[in-house]
Amino acid sequence: MRVSRSLLGIAWTAGPVTGLGLYGGYFIAYGQAPTTQQLIYFITFTVCSGLLGLIAKVVYDSVWGYTSERAQRHVDEAVDKLGDLILSSRDLLIQTMDGETREREAAQQLLMRVNLPTSAVISATTSITGNKSFGRVLAKIDSYRRAGLFSRIGDMHQQYDGMFNDVVSELEIAPQILDSLKMRYSGDIARLRHGVPRTEHFISRVLAAIEQDNLLLITMQDVESMLVLAFELINGREIPLLIFDYRGRWRLAKALDRMERKRSRYRIAQAAASNRIRGLASWLVEIDALGYEDVPEGVGAGVLSERVGTTIDQLADELFSLVESAENGDPGISAELRQQAEYMTNALSLYREALESYRRIGEYHAEFLEAAENWNTLLDELQPDMEELKIGPRGRGIHIREKVITLDEDERKEVATHLTRYMRSQHLETHENKNLFERRSGQENPLTFDGARQLAIEVALALEPYIHLSLPEVQRGIGATLASYLGDLEPGMSASEKRRLGEAMANDVEEDSSQAAEHLAVALVRHYRVNLSDTACQFLFQTYGARQSVLDILSQYQADDGGPQQSMLTIRPPNLPSPQRRWYRALARARRLVEQENNSGSY
Repeated sequence: MRVSRSLLGIAWTAGPVTGLGLYGGYFIAYGQAPTTQQLIYFITFTVCSGLLGLIAKVVYDSVWGYTSERAQRHVDEAVDKLGDLILSSRDLLIQTMDGETREREAAQQLLMRVNLPTSAVISATTSITGNKSFGRVLAKIDSYRRAGLFSRIGDMHQQYDGMFNDVVSELEIAPQILDSLKMRYSGDIARLRHGVPRTEHFISRVLAAIEQDNLLLITMQDVESMLVLAFELINGREIPLLIFDYRGRWRLAKALDRMERKRSRYRIAQAAASNRIRGLASWLVEIDALGYEDVPEGVGAGVLSERVGTTIDQLADELFSLVESAENGDPGISAELRQQAEYMTNALSLYREALESYRRIGEYHAEFLEAAENWNTLLDELQPDMEELKIGPRGRGIHIREKVITLDEDERKEVATHLTRYMRSQHLETHENKNLFERRSGQENPLTFDGARQLAIEVALALEPYIHLSLPEVQRGIGATLASYLGDLEPGMSASEKRRLGEAMANDVEEDSSQAAEHLAVALVRHYRVNLSDTACQFLFQTYGARQSVLDILSQYQADDGGPQQSMLTIRPPNLPSPQRRWYRALARARRLVEQENNSGSY
């Protein structure tokens, strides 16, 4: 609203509205008109209140309003880029395959789409089965599905069941592709809109890659799943979660919880340090100081830090050489000296950030080892025997609590801002023609496998403070739910279209707690050394729909005497050396010459 319109509103309220209201109310209450002093008082009060409110609004809009608008722009940008990155990660997945496998996987990606043209159904089915006639059958079934003529689909089943069984029996394909064909044949593809299964243990693999400093543990499916999770949460997805309070052996429960918390902090510190040193290496590649072949995908952080240090040392040597030439009166290297000094400044800044992150790794690693040792000692001292769980509101036993994993408005903005800044720092922009992501530099450098894996780790870092991905119960809860169906994402969609799609799919996902209940039961039996009683099995079956067959197996499971197998992470984390003094000396001499040039126009 314009200020002039606000002032007009204050004048209208303070003048006619206040005057008429005061006269009417005073006359009804006291039977006489108000005095002039009272009228002046109320008008002045209204004017002052309105002006103060207007001033407060102007100050808010100029200070916090801009910040809020910028955060909202970050949300739109994050949704826009995440949507394109999901498509790019799928393309990277196809690139990892060869020959017939690539063709079938690409065909499966097509069959996962709801609004697929008839010609595409025929092409995808033929690529998988090699039977074009069967492809035409599926295309007809899909046409009837779109028209809602399911009785006609039943007629086609009677006619082509023999062909379908023959084709399926002759195929040697992955179960996922077979399921896609069966769903297409049955006409049930529309239920994909209610959600698709997540990649199993994708969060665990991302955290394990951080823990073991091995990016190759992260698959392209894991990358896509992490990006989809962030896309869902930013668009308002609510993920149900089942957790429990264990009343009984509190000392064991607290010790295990403490160890998991310390392990989570250690993992997050590792992720931050690894991404910092890899980001520095990527920047050195961009300025052609380090060759891409020297930092191939999957190289460990220890080797990477050595090569980064060697490269910065070479930058220092080059800077010393330029400084000596400049001091000897060579006037033609001014621009090169200035540029090298800027490179050295950025390199040292990034190196110091990475060094600080590595120092935190050592602290958190020591804390985790101490917590793990306390857990093992307590386990040996108590020697707990098996006990049955008793479902009930009071006393010993398990008490299940239902929670929801979601991001509120402020948290969405924080996560989006984090991801946007990271993507900008990596210069990830959409290519106008191919719609692939590339780095804006002198040479085309599309999103690599290593870059995609680093992006998955950065997504985990962005989400960790708000939904605590490192907690086992959170991983169980997310893994047990269906992901939003995003098959309708297309290259070239606007940010608003992607956001409408994400919000619609987030609201349309079916929330099924049966798998969450099963995962919870597995964790209780295997990690907390308890047996499921008949009452507990019946409760999980009736309340959350856990499969009775799974519960029967768990009720007969006997935990081993060794307790849960925990990764002790006894390997000392990699050490990053402190910056060499000669690096700073080279930069100081170069800066001094640059300042002299700025002051005098020559050396």
